[in-house]
Amino acid sequence: KAFQQAQHTPHALATHILLEQAGCNEQTAVVVGAHHGKPPSTSMLVDHGLEFHAMEYHLKKQGKEIWRHIQSSFLDFILEASGFQSIQHVFRPKMNIQVLLSGLMIMVDWIASNENYFPYINLDEEWSEWLKPENHKKRSLSGWADLRLPKYWIPGTNCYGADIFDERFGNLAHRFSPYSMQKEISEVACAISEPGIIVIEAPMGSGKSEAALVAAEIFAQKAERSGIFFALPTQATSNGIFPRVSAWAERLDQYGKHSIRLAHGKAQFNKVYQSIFDGSRNIGSHDANGSGLLVHQWFEGPKKSLLADFVVGTIDQLLMLALKQKHVMLRHLGLANKVVIIDECHAYDTYMSQYLERALNWLGSYKVPVIVLSATLPIQKRQQVVDAYIGKISDGDAYHDAIDWRTKRHYPLLTWTDGHSIHSRALTSDTHACQVALYPIKDDEVADKLRAMLSGGGCAGIILNTVQRAQEMAVFLREQFGEDNVELIHSRFLAPIRAIKERWLCDNLGKPDSGKQRPGFLIVVGTQVLEQSLDIDFDVLMTDLCPMDLLLQRIGRLHRHERVRPLASREAKCMILGWHDDDFEPGTKAVYGAYLLTRTRKLLPQSIHLPNDIPHLVQDVYDDSIPLPGLPEGFDMIKSEWDKVCKNRIHRANTFRVDPPANGPRDSMISWLIFRADDSEKAGEATVRDGDESIEVLLVQLVEDKFLLLSSGDHQTPISHTQVPDEKLAREMACQTIRLPHSLCLPWNIRQTIDELEDMNRILRVWQNSSWLNGELFLILDSNGTAYLNGCRLTYSTALGMQIVKEKEHHAN
Repeated sequence: KAFQQAQHTPHALATHILLEQAGCNEQTAVVVGAHHGKPPSTSMLVDHGLEFHAMEYHLKKQGKEIWRHIQSSFLDFILEASGFQSIQHVFRPKMNIQVLLSGLMIMVDWIASNENYFPYINLDEEWSEWLKPENHKKRSLSGWADLRLPKYWIPGTNCYGADIFDERFGNLAHRFSPYSMQKEISEVACAISEPGIIVIEAPMGSGKSEAALVAAEIFAQKAERSGIFFALPTQATSNGIFPRVSAWAERLDQYGKHSIRLAHGKAQFNKVYQSIFDGSRNIGSHDANGSGLLVHQWFEGPKKSLLADFVVGTIDQLLMLALKQKHVMLRHLGLANKVVIIDECHAYDTYMSQYLERALNWLGSYKVPVIVLSATLPIQKRQQVVDAYIGKISDGDAYHDAIDWRTKRHYPLLTWTDGHSIHSRALTSDTHACQVALYPIKDDEVADKLRAMLSGGGCAGIILNTVQRAQEMAVFLREQFGEDNVELIHSRFLAPIRAIKERWLCDNLGKPDSGKQRPGFLIVVGTQVLEQSLDIDFDVLMTDLCPMDLLLQRIGRLHRHERVRPLASREAKCMILGWHDDDFEPGTKAVYGAYLLTRTRKLLPQSIHLPNDIPHLVQDVYDDSIPLPGLPEGFDMIKSEWDKVCKNRIHRANTFRVDPPANGPRDSMISWLIFRADDSEKAGEATVRDGDESIEVLLVQLVEDKFLLLSSGDHQTPISHTQVPDEKLAREMACQTIRLPHSLCLPWNIRQTIDELEDMNRILRVWQNSSWLNGELFLILDSNGTAYLNGCRLTYSTALGMQIVKEKEHHAN
């Protein structure tokens, strides 16, 4: 029976049960019952009744009557304070409102239970004085004043002005003149009376981000929202957009400070974010009357970051809106009063798309304006995001479409909802057009082609599908062209080094008006990090074959800006590795699968015109009804395997997805976050990204019994392993992050990898007492930058990043 053991009946559950017994409706009771982050399940409510004897109230005699009297008195006090005549008059909220109310209750509970703002009452004093209404109010006002949450943003009407782009993005030295496409988007946004979802399909480098921010400001004013969330695929792309969003947000309001967050696991190492953070973390000493942005300490932590006014972060932050996870209601609360921008929508695979669709279900129920951006969006994904937002069931016909927005191949294209209607129109394309010739190339031809193409100088980009291929190519090309002429970038560099590399590339290979001197001769070898949101411009491009939408993203870095180019590279040429090979390179096949690679290979022309050819090439590859020329042998099996992979991803994602919002008056959150019995053991593995687990470590080097950091240059101070590092040093050590190679994190060997790392870390136990280093695992390298882990030899160098060689393979070599 319930309450026989207090630990089996937490007070949140007890409150839910007691409220219902007192006559409260289930839809309100569950809000209170969920305030510890998880609503009760049906079985919990059934198994925890109130039929038990007095001893269960922890009093010897007449305990039940005493407790019932206290509960009744307290309930009467709450009803009177809330303005209700009786508990039957309490309104019955719909399910989406239940989620928001529970999120708000969690937030209030966390604030009220914070002893920094509401110190404990000394029971030796006349504590009953605090129960008096006037003292209670005084205590509340005092705590609220100490918390000092910044004033929420109220969008003004100046966003409708003709010069809005220049006001938001221009400067004294350079007036911002919007493209026709940008002006048309702002005009459509101004004409929309009831903002919903808007999908912007436009070329790479056409200014979609600026157009989205202007549209977001207009939508925030129309829909009375008080914040923006800008979601991107990776930490690197989030870091790239953050300075632009923060500069835009600085110009919005001259009459108050607003909170801003960079929401991903490495935000504390972003220099732009840190400059805001350092000046505003201690709110009590901050000038709250000025204007601008601040990082409020209460919003620190992954569960609260979305509650800030302006948030830039990885798409994971949005997708976790749809994940069965404790305190997920706080994410709903944070996003429900914002405008959401989703960039690079094409980059989300089948698994992630399941969470994206469910998140859009909920955002649609809250009427949150959503802006979706992509340069290479398949028609099917356009349909999915709009249908998910308006609540259309994928196999139903509940929503009548009066226009052909589902099949349009115009480009650039704008699709949007206004209330219950869907609209679509082609946009003017006045961005830089480019004719690109495509050529097949083999690995052993790369050096000769580069010599010919860069004979008069220039900058070449080589984008490969795996880190190992990029490292091997960089070693080879440095032998051919010299160490200083070949730059390598991929995900296995230390986080600070990679950030420096990305900034250097954007500064030196960016727009002609950046003020930086473009290198006279440079070869950049990299992985997929070069295809997403880095505004860089190559004279020559080589790339591994990949699915068509991603291939076009890569080609978008070729002749991206108008500038005078060396004679040998004035014609835009992209050379594709693996295009005409008999089979796919193993790493490429493992990353992308044979099905989309085969369709891309067969449908790729000899020449493409950007941006005009983008929609046709992308749609043909993703449209199964488009026949392939010269169907390859065994293609039916390839297609069947791909279908199985997609179905498996959908099934695994659905295991951990929350249910969609139910609209019935009797629907509630009960069992909303509960896993099925057969999935309970897997609950801890739930994630919004597909693939095996990964392990991130901090690198440290052991040289002659002294621990050193690899990214600190030649003048390094030894770190004692017997003392807790001070905050400055610990923070620098926490920056030394790197993700271990995938082959060490497979389901059958990840436990062995972790065990060996933990054994390696025994000597560094003291460092765990630092708040910056607690819970971190270190990979200890020897004086040669080498470590042995789970049968592999790992080597780190500033030239190549982390390399991995299996020990058997190493000894054979």
